[in-house]
Amino acid sequence: MDSKKRTLSKTISWYVFHNCMMFTITYLLTKSWELGLTIALLQTLGEAVLYYIHERIWLRIKPKKSGI
Repeated sequence: MDSKKRTLSKTISWYVFHNCMMFTITYLLTKSWELGLTIALLQTLGEAVLYYIHERIWLRIKPKKSGI
């Protein structure tokens, strides 16, 4: 089971990778680094919070024991 610290570390690493991707896509489409940065930060910040909550919820769900 992941600790809260490990889940937070995974969230941050995902945020960094995703932020770079969002910035690159937006920059290539708009040629605006300001818009690219704004969209990447807003979108990935919201996603990082939701990802952390999602991970914590799944840790509370116990898998069913298979009858097979």
